[in-house]
Amino acid sequence: MLDQKKIGEFVSSIRKEKGYTQKQLADSIGVSDKAISRWETGRGLPDTSIMPELCRILEININELLSGEHLSAEDYDGKAEKNMVELMKNNENYRKNEKLSSIGMIIGIIILITFVMAIILFGRGQIGWFLDIPSLLAVIGIKYIILGISKQFGYYLNGIKLAFGKQLQADSEELEKSEYAITYGIKATLYSGALSSIIGIVLSIGTIGNLEKLGPKLAVAILTVFYAIAISMVLHMFKGRLHHIHKDIA
Repeated sequence: MLDQKKIGEFVSSIRKEKGYTQKQLADSIGVSDKAISRWETGRGLPDTSIMPELCRILEININELLSGEHLSAEDYDGKAEKNMVELMKNNENYRKNEKLSSIGMIIGIIILITFVMAIILFGRGQIGWFLDIPSLLAVIGIKYIILGISKQFGYYLNGIKLAFGKQLQADSEELEKSEYAITYGIKATLYSGALSSIIGIVLSIGTIGNLEKLGPKLAVAILTVFYAIAISMVLHMFKGRLHHIHKDIA
């Protein structure tokens, strides 16, 4: 396993030795200064596409970078082989994680479809019971108002686009702002669901003596919470993808 802490300390010492600030080094290789900080504190490694340029600027070779130390001629060959094996393991783990993520998503979709079909075919419930357009619009409308007032709406839409668009066109700072906006959107969705539900419950109190009217109104009030949770779950998926992309380009 590559020693990320040792590599980070080595990068930090060479950077300071060359007289670079984190910002200057970041600008030289096209990443954010936060990415440099993350490497130097052992919380990540440079992408393989960045390593050659980083090594050129720091005047070290890739084997020294991956070893986290200067190498003598005697140690070079042995370290080179070991580092190559470790790098291949890291890449293999990355591909394995991607594959398992896809498998997990497919399994989840199959289980969800099976659950819905079971409700329709064998349950007493009807799919129409879960549909109430005014409740859904209330949740979305209040959420958008919150995002607009907080000046996060643009970053929120950009985050959704980046999650399934051409990620390489975005820099680290843009991804960070978009990820924050998606997180803000999740909170805004839950707040709007809670507020809409409370409004619905208050309005239902007026019909408390009429059970035929009270039941449907309470059901609608509960549906707003259901919609808020469902939307938040989808946004969490977007946030996870953005975080994954952010780590890849950092």
